[in-house]
Formats: sequence, structure tokens, C-alpha cells
Amino acid sequence: METQLSNGPTCNNTSNGPSTISNNCSSPVESGSMEDSKTNLIVNYLPQNMTQEELKSLFGSIGEIESCKLVRDKITGQSLGYGFVNYVDPKDAEKAINTLNGLRLQTKTIKVIALVSQRFHV
Repeated sequence: METQLSNGPTCNNTSNGPSTISNNCSSPVESGSMEDSKTNLIVNYLPQNMTQEELKSLFGSIGEIESCKLVRDKITGQSLGYGFVNYVDPKDAEKAINTLNGLRLQTKTIKVIALVSQRFHV
């Protein structure tokens, strides 16, 4: 039996406001596409007051974004300090890692890494 694991979801930008969280999420496990794992990024250590629009603008300066999601607390709407960005082109995802990883935003230094799928046998 072959199972595929993922380090996290990829979410489409379907938020209806600052306190709404989208349930329209998928992961490379569900899509089964290894190409997705080359374009999906997780961004950690974001400033709490950063908006989804600012996140999209920052990463959109690198290349075309398929989806972007700033993760927020379901009750308070407060940013949890991380998000997901999915690029159309794997080269843009790689460029974003090389360009934006370690960038200082306000008092935080962001960490940008690829969501890499792993396969193993059970």
C-alpha cells in the first residue's frame, strides 16, 4: 500500500473577510500531483498585523500566484503568523524561496520553504 504524506495544506484564496477562514483547502496528498509540491510554499514567522493582500502582493512581485492564504484564528480573526503561497510556475516558487527567505518584515524574519510531498510504504 502506497501512501503520500504532506507537510501542510494548500488553500485557495476564498476568504470572505478578516475573521473568515476558508475550508477550500487541498494538499498534494489529495491532488496527487508531484508538480504541486514544486510550486507550494509555506511562509512562517509573518508579522501578526500583515494582511492577506500584503502577503499576496509581496509574493506576487516574484511571479504569478495561483493561490495565497494567510491563516487566521477561526474565532478572533487574528493572524496565526503563517500562510501558504502556490505559484503557477515552479521556477517562481524557487525564486521566492531564494529571494524572500530570511527577509526581515517589521520585527520578524520570515521563513519560506517548499511543501515537499513524501512517499513511503506501509
